[in-house]
Amino acid sequence: MTVLRSIALTAACAHALAPHQLDRRRCLGLGLPALAALAPLTARAASDPTPDELRKLTLGYARMQTLLKDWTKITGGSCGNAQLTKDKAQVVATNGGALCDASPLVIQEYIGYKSINDPLYRSEKLMVRAAPLPKNPDDIDAYLEAVNLWGQKIQMSSLNAYTSAWGEANPNGSKAAVAAYMQDARYDVEESADLLKRILVLLGLPLTA
Repeated sequence: MTVLRSIALTAACAHALAPHQLDRRRCLGLGLPALAALAPLTARAASDPTPDELRKLTLGYARMQTLLKDWTKITGGSCGNAQLTKDKAQVVATNGGALCDASPLVIQEYIGYKSINDPLYRSEKLMVRAAPLPKNPDDIDAYLEAVNLWGQKIQMSSLNAYTSAWGEANPNGSKAAVAAYMQDARYDVEESADLLKRILVLLGLPLTA
């Protein structure tokens, strides 16, 4: 049993004992030793998120969709909305031209890695607290798997954005290297957005704010 699953099941157990939820027998089926070992975490994990907290997930998803829709505009740095001709784009890609300086770190602003004010800041912890809340209790395994993958993918998105920011300054770096890391970051953001959508659906939350 993974730590993430243990914490979430502990939260689900505490939640289940509320009136009109599951009976104590099902709760104890989780195993008393496991619950006792996780007691220090239970109080935190069992605290259901408020509607305002859950709304941050929806807002974060909307921001990620904006990032993906306007990727070039948002990450294009000094180019902004400018459209390079095919010849000029080739120069940038092969010769390290200075026509466009990408802004990779802006990606972190849309995935919760830049500011405590970002809707997705510490989103994985919020998702773990929400583990008892899927519409269908039988979906907890699918939910926890999505949360686990979300944590991995969103971290890779941030890492590739950071690496891309230094891709030209590193030894043997180039604008082509920056572009490659940026593309990897985009793939990770796309997969992260899909996972966040799955999480929202399992929680019965709206996809639009």
